[in-house]
Order: sequence, then structure tokens, then C-alpha cells
Amino acid sequence: MPRHAIVDADTGFAERLRHGVRYPLRGPAIITIVAVALFNVLSLVPGVGPLILILGWSAVYVYAFECLRHTADGFGDPPELAIDTDQGTATALIVIQLVGAALSVLAPFFLGFSGFFVSLAFGFVLPIITMSLAFDGVGAALNPFTWFAVIARLGSAYFVLVAIVLLTSLMQIGARHALAGTPLSVPLFYLVANYLTIFNFYLMGSLIHQHHEKLGYRPKADALVAETRRNADDDLLAHVDVVAATDPAAATDLLTERIRGGSAPPPVHTRYRVLLRQAGRLPELLVHGQIWIAALVAQNETRRALGVVKDCLDIEPAFLPDAPETAGPLADAAAHAGMPRIALHLATGYRTAWPRDFGALHYGLLAARMLERLGERGEAIALLDRLRVEAPDHPLQTDIAELARSLREQEARA
Repeated sequence: MPRHAIVDADTGFAERLRHGVRYPLRGPAIITIVAVALFNVLSLVPGVGPLILILGWSAVYVYAFECLRHTADGFGDPPELAIDTDQGTATALIVIQLVGAALSVLAPFFLGFSGFFVSLAFGFVLPIITMSLAFDGVGAALNPFTWFAVIARLGSAYFVLVAIVLLTSLMQIGARHALAGTPLSVPLFYLVANYLTIFNFYLMGSLIHQHHEKLGYRPKADALVAETRRNADDDLLAHVDVVAATDPAAATDLLTERIRGGSAPPPVHTRYRVLLRQAGRLPELLVHGQIWIAALVAQNETRRALGVVKDCLDIEPAFLPDAPETAGPLADAAAHAGMPRIALHLATGYRTAWPRDFGALHYGLLAARMLERLGERGEAIALLDRLRVEAPDHPLQTDIAELARSLREQEARA
């Protein structure tokens, strides 16, 4: 698998801007810039000038469009070739950019001063049209509701992008005037113009990558990193199996280092626990259980976390997750999963460990319901009576009184 430079989605705009200045000067990007600039020299040949300029301009925009998509996917290096852009999308891109260029030039000419506002308005939405075209297709790219919905999600960052695109457009105009009449005006101008085009498209892609969660987009680099980690973890587990045959302690240490590195998948944790149990290292099993349970709850994997809780309870019957934000959701999950004994243990433990917590009464009520489910109505009634005294003004007192009344009626009929 080829190596790819991956950009962290949390990278700030200032760092992305610095990287963007160098981006067009690297690898295939600079080759494209120079090759198209030299190709555009052929525009000086009489009779073919407009065709050459359109072909060169199209080549740069299609490659820059691929840079946008590549950057939005979280990759830090320019793409090799524009091989992923289908013909229909490429045609739409070229037409949209041509219309934008034509409007910018012709609107002021035909509409006078008000035409400048038309040019500015189209210049404002052109980046979002291009960005939408990259991932949502032509229909979304031409839908004004899509434009403003995406702009609202991007917020002020989009206005900064538009300002930079406008600035680079002025720089291109300045370069054309500054180089006019010089012997190498054509290749030099297109070196500048091609560089700024790729730079702008890089920034559009960076904006998508930085705000991909708001936009509901998953960068391909994330999937690549996950696959790479998965393959590496598979290799590690295979190596651990070999080492464990002769040196279980060394095999355990290998997994310890992987778990400390973060984001270890369940098979790594499971194999680690098997090795600890085989070695009789029960205290370490409980410590690992606390850590893994908290991580699983944070990832909303309560079902798997309950399995780890059960495993820890088999080792130490008094085991309890060490934080209310972990123990509480697990007590609720166990109750809904038809595990009343574990739910009762967790709810009772919650009240014992954090009696002053606002949620303590909720878990007291949950414990009473689990006692009822287990057929212990007398204990449930006694617990409910204590709850009524402990926090008489709590919002749950109505539920507590109703459950106590129902249980007493059941006791009377029994």
C-alpha cells in the first residue's frame, strides 16, 4: 500500500494556509503548473491561440479540482493525476468556471455599476458551487438552497475563503498587467495563474476537511488510517500469539504498549485480558476493566461494556465502575437489557458511592424496580420508604410514591 501524508482534521487555518503556499510547488502539482504554462506558449501560434488557452485552462482546473477532493479527503500531498474526475463532472466544472469568468467580465460592461454587484455575488457563491460539485454532484452544485445551507455550517470560515479567492484574483490581474509586453509574458503569467488556481482549490478542500463533521462528510484518509491500524493490529495479535507460546509476560507487555497508545480495537483488549487471566494477574484485570469500561461507555458501546462488568464481577463481587458517568448509564443499560441483578448491583453501588449526586435518587428508584423484578417486594418497599425521607423535594418523589403504593397493594393481595 502506498504511503500517504495524512493531515489532522483539527489542524488550524493558519497552519493550513502556510501549507497551502507550498502545496502547488510539490510533486505533480508543480509539474502540472509548469507543463501547462509551457503548453500555453503555443497560443502565440496564429489560428490556434483560443483553442490552446481553453485546453490549458481546462487541464489546470480539472487537476485543481482533483486537488480539492484529495485535500478534502485529508491527504497532505497533491494527487498524481486527475483520474477520479468523471467526464460529466469535469464538463460541469469547466462550464461553471467559464460562466463565472464571463459574468465577471460582461456584467459590469452591460449593466454598468450594478454589474459589479452581479460579479461580486457570483464570485461569492462560486467557491461553494465548486465545493458542492466535488462531492454532491451537479444538482446540488446548482441548488441555491445547498449553497446557503453549507455556507451556514461553515460560518465565518467561508467568508475568509472568499476574501482569499478575491485577493488571488486581483493578484492574477496584477500579474497580467505587470508582465504585459515582456518576452516571456505568456509562460510567466500562466505560472502565476496556475499556481494561484491550485492554491485556491487546495483551500476549498482544506475547508471541507476541517469542517467535515458539520458537513456530514467522512474523509477517505480516515478510512485509510482505520484500515492501516486494523491491519497493524491483526499483525500484532498474530505476533503476540507466537510470543505467548514461550513468553506470556512478554506477549502481555506488547499488548500493554498498544493499549497505552490509544484506540486499540476490542480484539486487542480481549486478548490482553485472556493473557492476564491465564497469568493470574487479577488486580491488573480489574484496573484494565475500569479503563476499558469507561472508554466503551464514552463510545456508546454499553452492551460490550456490560460484558466487561460481568467479567470483573466474577473476579471481585464488589466491583463498581469508578465514575458516576460510567456506572449510571450501565445501570440503565443493564435494566433495559434484561440483566436485573447487574442493574441492581450497579444502581445500589451508585447510591453508595455517590449518595449526594443528583442522580442518586434515580438509581435508588431503579434499584427498587430491579428488586421488584427479582421478586423482592419487601426490600423494594423498604428502599422506597428510605428514598422518600432522603430527598422529599426531589422531582422523582411522585414516581417513588406510586411504585411504593403499587408494591404494597401487591403485598396485601399476596
